[in-house]
Order: sequence, then C-alpha cells, then structure tokens
Amino acid sequence: MNTRVLGTELRRSIAPWATLAILVIAFGFLFSFSGPWTKAPLAWDEHWTPAAEWSRFLLVFLWPIAIGAGVIQGMRDSRSGMVELLTTMPRPGWHRAAKLAAALGGLLVLGYLLIFAVGAVQVLFRGAFFTFSWLPIVVVGVLAMLAGAWIGLGIGRLLPHPLTAPAVAVAAFVVVIVCQVVPSAGSAFEGVLPVRLVLLSPAMDVFKDPFLTTSGRMNLGQAVWLAGLSVTGFLFLATRSKRTKALAVVPALVAAAIAIPVLPGTTAEAKVVDPLATAKVCDGPVCVTRMHEAELARIAGPGKEALRLLSTLPDAPVKIVQLDRRLGPDEVPPRAADTIYADLMDWPLRMAIEPRDVTRVLVGGAGTPSCYSSRGYDKSFLDEVVARTIAASWLLGEWKLVNGESVWLSKQSEGEVAGKWEAFRALPPDVQRARIIAQRQAGLTCQGDQLDILLGGAR
Repeated sequence: MNTRVLGTELRRSIAPWATLAILVIAFGFLFSFSGPWTKAPLAWDEHWTPAAEWSRFLLVFLWPIAIGAGVIQGMRDSRSGMVELLTTMPRPGWHRAAKLAAALGGLLVLGYLLIFAVGAVQVLFRGAFFTFSWLPIVVVGVLAMLAGAWIGLGIGRLLPHPLTAPAVAVAAFVVVIVCQVVPSAGSAFEGVLPVRLVLLSPAMDVFKDPFLTTSGRMNLGQAVWLAGLSVTGFLFLATRSKRTKALAVVPALVAAAIAIPVLPGTTAEAKVVDPLATAKVCDGPVCVTRMHEAELARIAGPGKEALRLLSTLPDAPVKIVQLDRRLGPDEVPPRAADTIYADLMDWPLRMAIEPRDVTRVLVGGAGTPSCYSSRGYDKSFLDEVVARTIAASWLLGEWKLVNGESVWLSKQSEGEVAGKWEAFRALPPDVQRARIIAQRQAGLTCQGDQLDILLGGAR
C-alpha cells in the first residue's frame, strides 16, 4: 500500500475528525478538571506507569468514539450505493478494506499514543525513575484502539443503518462503565460479574499504589482478546459472502476462549509490584526506593540527624527505610523498634522542604508512626497529633507544629497545644525524658494514650 493511496483514504475518511475528537476529550479531561490524575502520587505526569494507566483509563470515553467512528466509516459504501458495483470488481475485497482499516485504525492509534506521549514528556522533564512497566499497558491500549476502530468498521458494513453508530457507541460506553464499576470496592455492583469477564474491557482503573503495575496474565489475556476482536472486525469489513461473514466471528470467539482462562480471577491478581521501583537505594542508614531516588538527597541528611537525636533513647532506631507501598485508607502504618518507616507519599514528609522540618517529621512521636489510619480522624487522633508534636519539639529543643499534621488543628486549638507544650516543659528534665521514653513504647505498641503519658493525665 503506497503512501499516496493511504493519504487519499485519510482525506476521504472520518479518521482525522475522530482522532481530533479523542484528543480534545482526553486533554480536556486531563487539563480542565482536578482529580486523582492531577494529584501526587498518582498524577498522570509524575511517573511513567501512572501516565500509561491514565491513558488506559481514558478509554472509558475514547473507545466508544473509536467504535462509533468505525461504524460511520464502515457504512460509506452503503450510503454511496456502491456495494453491488464493488462486488463485481475482480480485485479482492480485503485490498480496499486494508486501506480503510489502516487509515482509521492507524490515525486513532497515533492519537492514543500522543495522549500518552504528552504525559511521558512531562515525566521525562521531571527526571522521574524510568521503568518499562508502562510498555505492556500502552501496547494493550494500542490494540484496544485498533480493535475499536476495526470492529466498528465491521459492524458498519454489516448493519448500515443511521442509528447503528449512536446505538453501538452508547452500548460500548455502557459496557465499559459497567466493567469499571463492578470490581470497585464498596460498589453496589461489586461481584456481579466475574473478574475475568470484567478484564475483557479495554479500559482499566488506575491502581492506587504507584509501585504496582499490571500483571503478565492481565496483559497477555487482554492482548489476545483485543487481537482476536481486531481480526474479526477486519474480516467483517473485508469479506463479501454471508458464509465468510458468519465465520468471521471465529477469531473473536477463539481469542475469548484463550483469554478468559489466562486473565486473573481476582483484582488482586491483576496487579503486581514492580521490583525495579521498590529496589532500595541507600545513603548510610537512610534508604529510599529507586522510584524516589531523587528524594534521597532531601531525606539523607535530616534522616541521619533524626537517628542521632533518637540515639539518646533506649532501644533507639538505627535506620530509616522508605515504605515500598502505599498504605490503604484503613491501614495503620507498620512499625519496628530499630527502624523508622518513612512514607514519602504521606503529606507531612511531602510538605517538609527545609532539612530541619524533615527531621521534625521523622522524630515525631519519638520516631514512631501514627497509630491511626488516614480515616481515623477523631479526638484520640488529635490527641496523638499533639503528643507527636510535643515529642518532636522536645528532641529538637524548640516548639513548632509538624508540617502536614498541623492541618488537623484549628487556630484556637493551636494555642491550646502550645499551652500543653509549656506544661510539659515545666516538668523536671528527668521526668520529661522518662515520659518521652514511655510515649515511644506506646507508639511502638499502639497501647495507651500518648498525650496522657506525656502530661500525666493533667490536661
């Protein structure tokens, strides 16, 4: 197929307009609205894998457009009254079908790749950690756009009716939306459909943990299914007899029969940890993941200072290790006596820019994490915030609220907290030290009220 013929087909087809539509919708969504795609740690321009995942998520909107455009284009011969004339031509039908399929499918694929490329370029300029875990996600997305365009072409050739395009596009949108909602935790439709069937959808939900990527089984199963769907769509478009059109469904059926057993049976099996992203990079006793290697320079010095300050306490921590996963909303952070687990995706550490502020976050609670999950907002949680702040201020020798944790306190309560700090500082030095040690033990075991321990119940 020469470029002149392909160029002519591009000008005559709906391909440029369909591609423009997916670009306008995709970039309008990403740049005009605020959501998880604009916020760390899952922003579409922060790391390679989320950039690929968000481009796949957008197939919720883009795939129905690709199918609808294919249907419109597939009806061209019928609308022009050329069907009977073309059947008399000696040239094989697949020659002409190949030009049309290449024009529409190729341009839609280029549009999809451009969406990912815009995010990838921003990630590149950020100097983010590079991994190839994004590649299978994008490849499956390319197959999805091709399958959508070609199955649309085939349906348009089979059912050349003015209502076919909107009906098929709406049906595709509903199916993809249902497949997005069914596996969602807490959804009213959770478990209605088997996960293996849900994963046949070309769109994917973005994993809540940037250290995760799609499993090999998920990538392989979806690739096989979408490839088979593409072949079926092309055969619908290219074949002429009713018998061959009936046989055209075979590739899709065979692909589904292969893909369904291969696909993961649970949502947990659909995702795996990227071992390159979670590999450790250390500066002495301070270690971060390779994904956040750029943060090591910000954390190392203040981290060593935090360990030095805590070394005066019994059973003190000797290393700082970044958590290599994102905690769930109901999950309490892990803890160990010899280790400070630093969560670089949590706001206190993300907001701490000055070295002393980083140290203050790390020594909060005398080097222990919170005993509450991110949903644990109540009076006990606020009391713990106050106790953690008092411990950090005692170790650093100056009063200051911990960045990221002070947001939970009102202006009025900030004054009350300062009063509690003064009450603690009024205690004899040996009593202060004993209570800080006791608070640290409470933080390691999550037993006891840390503020009561520091103030002796007088509050």
